[in-house]
Amino acid sequence: GLGNGLSHYPSWVQWYEYTGALGGTLWVLLGNVFFYKPVKSLLSRQMPGLGLWIRPLIWVVIPLVISGIIYVTYEPEGRAIEVGVIQPNYEPHYEKFEVSRREQQERFISLARSILTPETRILVFPETIFGGFDINDVEVQPEIRAFRALLDSFPNCAIIMGLDPYRFLEPGEDSPAKRTYTRSAPDTLYWEAYNLALMLRPNEPTETYLKGKLVPGAEIFPYRHLLFFMEPLVNQLDGSLEGLRRSIERKVFRHEGAAVGPVICYESVFGDYCTGYVRKGANVLAIITNDGWWDETPGHLQHLKLGALRAIETRRDIIRSANTGISCFIDQRGDINQATAYEETKAFTGAVRLNEKITFYTKWGDFIGRISFFMAILIISYGIVVPWRRKWHL
Repeated sequence: GLGNGLSHYPSWVQWYEYTGALGGTLWVLLGNVFFYKPVKSLLSRQMPGLGLWIRPLIWVVIPLVISGIIYVTYEPEGRAIEVGVIQPNYEPHYEKFEVSRREQQERFISLARSILTPETRILVFPETIFGGFDINDVEVQPEIRAFRALLDSFPNCAIIMGLDPYRFLEPGEDSPAKRTYTRSAPDTLYWEAYNLALMLRPNEPTETYLKGKLVPGAEIFPYRHLLFFMEPLVNQLDGSLEGLRRSIERKVFRHEGAAVGPVICYESVFGDYCTGYVRKGANVLAIITNDGWWDETPGHLQHLKLGALRAIETRRDIIRSANTGISCFIDQRGDINQATAYEETKAFTGAVRLNEKITFYTKWGDFIGRISFFMAILIISYGIVVPWRRKWHL
């Protein structure tokens, strides 16, 4: 929406903690309405009177002043903890699949050991760092064993990472993302694929959260039965007709007082969706992503900036780990700190605060959207009913 377009200027939109990004959309739309008459007068070479400018200027200036005051006076909330971020920097189209899993594992562990301290409580890796295995066998994967060994040296730390495994379905089990694999007729297996976040804690079972907001085309093909003729295009673009299995409810990973909402890539675009993690108890958010798909286009920067809006809306610090792209910390005012460069291999630590307070927007979500939808129905109904009544003289 238009409100997301203001993500480059967090000091302008501190009031998003009350309205969300849809508040910015409404601000821009009504601003265009208010400026219409004075701008039209200027274009017609007529000097508009001062009265025509008062309302649009008030509409623009007052929110900016209020936001500036909030931005300057806002004090971060919550206890601070040390966390680490890894950006392994594997080009996702080719390099990631050409480098051996063992070599990638060695880079993961080397980067982690270079920054971990006894005070580090959370270490965050990006989305889909490895996969291609049955999720039931996660604990026997060499990478997981290496991470477990790493945690033996740092028993106060937990690791959050992204994986893309699969699972074979039991006989008779159904799934909205069911796929078929035929080894030799009539021997057919059914399975489903995942994009998930996993948390490892010392001496504890793994916890997982399946990505809930899937990327259209790449991770889910909406209305595939209706749009069956697009199957060749989807396959050519390495998309998926069946899509991935996804979670309906958000989940929170908890470790030593930190309640981390694991926001997976595309999910960070949706403000109301991210509030679901906070309503589940998250006092900090972790965005794990793989922005190398964008290459060096504005896409990865736009994705980064949207995270700043989510920080303002929820007043939660954000830990952002990208495979490549930009990894960083985003504070509760939406300021981006310790940002990496694109195509940089880096590991770093920093402090984030665990805020327990709930914002108005977190509590009520996109109420502006719901009100607008209801008003649209009333306006459309009025437009249909009134001419009908006139036609039949009712």
